[in-house]
Amino acid sequence: MLGIQQKKGDPEKLCGRLVVYAKIIPSASKDQNEGPIPFASMVRNGILAVRGEFEKINSIKRFLQHEDGSSSVDKGISDIIEHIKESGGELPEGLDVDSFKDRLEELSSMEIIPVPAKIMFYDNEEEILEENADIYYIGEFSGMSQAHLCITSLPIFYQAKFREQQNAEEQSYINELLSQIESDGLVTNKPETGEFLPGNGNLVTFVGNLQELLERQVVPYLLYQAADEEQFSTNLDRFYAFMAPYKNQRDVQLIGETLRRLRVNENDVKERFRLELLCRKVGAMYHEKFEQVPEIQKKLSELDL
Repeated sequence: MLGIQQKKGDPEKLCGRLVVYAKIIPSASKDQNEGPIPFASMVRNGILAVRGEFEKINSIKRFLQHEDGSSSVDKGISDIIEHIKESGGELPEGLDVDSFKDRLEELSSMEIIPVPAKIMFYDNEEEILEENADIYYIGEFSGMSQAHLCITSLPIFYQAKFREQQNAEEQSYINELLSQIESDGLVTNKPETGEFLPGNGNLVTFVGNLQELLERQVVPYLLYQAADEEQFSTNLDRFYAFMAPYKNQRDVQLIGETLRRLRVNENDVKERFRLELLCRKVGAMYHEKFEQVPEIQKKLSELDL
C-alpha cells in the first residue's frame, strides 16, 4: 500500500518492535537544513529511520504471568489466580464466572499510552535488516519534510494494528481461561486422571507457573505412562504440541529425550537431576527470570563432563 514494503516480519503477527526507513536524495538534506527542525541532522548515509517499541504494553496475560497485582491493578484478580493455583486448580467457592469474565475484559481493554518512535542512525540497509523488528521501507524522497511526515506517521498506524492483534489474542486467551474454569479443566495433582495439561490450548493460553506445571503434572504423568510405549509417545507428542510456542524448542526436546531415558531406568539419579534442571530452565525462560538461567545452564553442562 502506498509503496510501503515490509522488508522483515509477518504482517499477520506483528512482534511489537518497529523500524521504518526511507532513502533521501542527497540534495534534499542539503537544501533543508534550516528552520526550526534540522532535518539534515536526522539523515545518515542517505537514510532517515525511526524505531518504535510497543511490545511492552501491558496485557492481561502479562499481568497474570509476570505481575503480582499489588500495585497499579486491583489485587483481586491476583488473589483469584493465586487461590486457583494453591487449591490445585479448583474454582474458588462463590466466584461468579460472569463477573470474573467482566473483570478480565475490563483489564484487557485498558487504554494504552502511545509510545513515540525515536530517530535511529544506520550505516546501510543491511544493518537495518539485522534488527530484531518488523521493518518497513517507505521509499525514496526528495523532500525531507514529506519523508519525515511519512516516517513518523507509520508507527502510529503500526501501533494500532499491533494492539488490534493483541486484543484478538487476549480475547482467545480469556475464553480459554474461562473454559478451563467452567469445565473444571485446570490441572490437578492426580496423574491417574489423565489430565496433565490445562484446557484445550497450548502455552499461549496457559496461566500459572510453568515450572510447577512441568514438575507436578507433566513429568509425573508421563513417567506414569512409561510402561506403555504407545500411550507414552502419544502423550509426549501432546506435551510437544502444548509447548510449541516456547522459543527454545531444544529445551523441550531435551525434556522428552530425558523422559525416554528414564523410562528405561527410572532410578537414574543423573537423569532425574537433568530433568529437574531442564524444568527449572524452561520455567525461568518463560517467566523472564533470565538471571537464573546461567547458573542452571552451568549445572546442565557439568552433567555431561
